[in-house]
Amino acid sequence: MPRRTPEFMAAQRAQHRRTILSTDPTPALRRARAWLATVLLGCVCLSGQVREAPAAVLDPRAIRSETLGNGLRLVVASDPGATVIAIEVVVKAGGADDPPGQSGTAHLLEHVLWACRGDEADDPRLRVEQVGGIVDAGTLRDYTRFYVTVPGGFLGLGVQALADIVLGRRFGEALVERQRQIVLHESAGRAEDPRSLLNALAFAELYGTEHPYAAPINGTEADVYTIGPARLALFHESWYVPNNMSVVVCGDVSFDEAREAIARAFGDLLPAAVPPRAWAIPSRPALPRERVVEMPVERAYVMAAFVGPDVSEHAQVSASDLLATLLTHGPLSRLGDRLKEASDTALDVGVDFLTQRDRALFGVWAICSPERIEDVKHTIRAEMQRLAQEPVPAAELASAKRLLAAGYVFANETPSDRATTLGFYEAIDTYRIASYYLSWVTYARTDAVMGVARWYSAEPVWIILRPEEAR
Repeated sequence: MPRRTPEFMAAQRAQHRRTILSTDPTPALRRARAWLATVLLGCVCLSGQVREAPAAVLDPRAIRSETLGNGLRLVVASDPGATVIAIEVVVKAGGADDPPGQSGTAHLLEHVLWACRGDEADDPRLRVEQVGGIVDAGTLRDYTRFYVTVPGGFLGLGVQALADIVLGRRFGEALVERQRQIVLHESAGRAEDPRSLLNALAFAELYGTEHPYAAPINGTEADVYTIGPARLALFHESWYVPNNMSVVVCGDVSFDEAREAIARAFGDLLPAAVPPRAWAIPSRPALPRERVVEMPVERAYVMAAFVGPDVSEHAQVSASDLLATLLTHGPLSRLGDRLKEASDTALDVGVDFLTQRDRALFGVWAICSPERIEDVKHTIRAEMQRLAQEPVPAAELASAKRLLAAGYVFANETPSDRATTLGFYEAIDTYRIASYYLSWVTYARTDAVMGVARWYSAEPVWIILRPEEAR
């Protein structure tokens, strides 16, 4: 399931101006609904055994797909009665596909495409906002996404606006320079955010020079300054081809309606061969490593970073999600409980784990006072080893499944939520994973959780941020 890691949240956040639809629930309402879901989903558990998960979450019977003649993938999730329509274009190229020495190319291109019509009266973003919709974009390591949400009845407008943005080929020097400065400003902000920096350092240390996941999505400052219009145009020409793209539509529209609108906007594109990927398979570090960075923070941030499964390893992905839930989720939070037992050692704990096309980062982190760093490291090691050696009690595992299922249900509450999830999996493998995910969680066994815990019980790469004055 796509977890809200700093990387994923950065792609989700508003990078540009937008209008919020009044149908979106407030954060407080979402929290209340999530709590209610946890209670209601208790019905799936009986005597510690979890029954079949609710079928209504991204029900495969309500989703149709087709590959158009030019290779463009179309995925439509019909939702009769929905008041909005969400449309997402995913390009299966992201930060990991940046050319060597040009980190940040995919992200800068996303910015330039999003802004390239901003000085014109017929700006596609304004067309969407004038009907009360939102439009935005984001870049992750595996893909780039462009998305709109419009009121019902504006399918054609939303699709055409996305096509005008995604297929824009205007890379003027002044435009690129403006967006370069915005990207660099974003990067500076992320470098000052301890959680974002912790995640970025974990990728850099864990993947080293052997894998493109190590490079920052925003790019290094030196690399970003080398990326000009010609390089952006080449990247666009190489990757933004129909057979490397998918369009996801969710809302009160029929498949035929969606297909007609997509074919009208994207059907004339010609397919082309995409550059080959020759990534080295990331392996576990042979020797223990530790990266310590001092920065102006009041607390220490500690992460144990591991190489996790890739998207094709379904059992390991769902078991890793359950393991993360057992370690750090609210009422279960084994790690949080252990750290509190050690004289309130940690102020907060969590897991960064975002399923990816290739092997993903599984990062267990905690925020603590600087003098407690070694206590936190010892507790993380001990709890991971305990989970690797001792079967999780059936009732506790059932509770973890209910919490994970509740989170998934409400992460897919609105058409835009569902478009995000379907687009996420379609970009890295197939949208069908979104429909199967809950069943994999439901039927995960204790030995599967122990198996991934053993996988992660080896010595991790340690990432530590500590206050500058602490010695």
